[in-house]
Amino acid sequence: MKRNKVQDLRVSDFMSTNLVTASRDDTLGDVLGKMKSNDIHELPVIERKKLVGVVTMRELMRRRNLPPATKVSTVLENPPEITPETPLPEAAEKMISAGFRAIPVIKGKALVGIISRSDIVRALVETRALEGVVVRDFMTPNPQCVAEDDTVEHAVQIIRSLAERSVPVVDKRRHLKGVVGLKDVVDLFARPKVREQYGDRAGREEKVVIEVGSVMRYPPLTVGPDADVHRAVELMAKHHISSIIVTEEDEPVGIITSQDVMQFLAGLREREQLFVEIGGLEDEPKDTYDEIYAVIQKEMRRIGSLVQPRTLTIHFQKYKPEGDRWKYSIRARFTTSHRIYYAHEFDWDLRVALTKLLETLYKRIVKEKERKVTERKRHHRST
Repeated sequence: MKRNKVQDLRVSDFMSTNLVTASRDDTLGDVLGKMKSNDIHELPVIERKKLVGVVTMRELMRRRNLPPATKVSTVLENPPEITPETPLPEAAEKMISAGFRAIPVIKGKALVGIISRSDIVRALVETRALEGVVVRDFMTPNPQCVAEDDTVEHAVQIIRSLAERSVPVVDKRRHLKGVVGLKDVVDLFARPKVREQYGDRAGREEKVVIEVGSVMRYPPLTVGPDADVHRAVELMAKHHISSIIVTEEDEPVGIITSQDVMQFLAGLREREQLFVEIGGLEDEPKDTYDEIYAVIQKEMRRIGSLVQPRTLTIHFQKYKPEGDRWKYSIRARFTTSHRIYYAHEFDWDLRVALTKLLETLYKRIVKEKERKVTERKRHHRST
């Protein structure tokens, strides 16, 4: 991997200066129209040529019951600070931490550009930083999918919980049929809500159920698990998409997303501490996060004695398989200086699930180190 080259890049090398912006007085309908026509998910909001905030598709989806006539000022978010001289790995880390897909670039007090995940994917394509890396070793295995007959509302919940833009769509045999993302459903949430005016149904709202199969994109772009990751990110950049599905015999066995690419780049940044990203628990109290970090810190003491940790991404999902009890599904992606590890665990208790997850990572790291020792011994015997 040509790491030194990509580590030396600055935001100014790849940021876009062709800006699409909004004002405080624009409506959510106006903003959604701009997002769709320009295929963007973040829009800088300016006032008197100064940045006052950002409106994001993530926030619009979270508050999708707001009327389209609502002013943009209602949903403004403050982005992290990025300048043209910010190193690209640092920009990737800030983007991940803040949950943004694009961040305005400020010089002094002026808005001079915007850096997006797409720009970072393009940077890794142009530097060929992922050349020689096998998809199987880089992808997120066993991707969460939705069915053709699932509702769009359900798909949006899955997408939001995974902090992704799109997910694979499968049939009952788990064969890949398409892909659905936020940009495929944005129009559905931008439509004004219409009430019946006359007759027995006056004053009622009719809930329209729309199935994923009617809005998904097909055929989706795919690669095989033995392909080169550089080829996958080339396809992402060429077709302006955020993910590539990895298939074997027409079944999705993995996925590579722009988030994975971001984490790779963030992992190249020199740091003294592990970079941790936690998603899916936005509605949980602060104490929950404190407890999670305490568990991670404890388990990382063991893991840190074996490998050099770079980044740890954990996504939580809560669901109710029975009664009123929540069950937790946790997925982790852990990068070290030499390898990427994955784990997936379930439990009724969040702390137990997290501990089991980190124990699984530890065992896989130990197993990998033992495999390398065995290989070295075999090599010495043969020579």
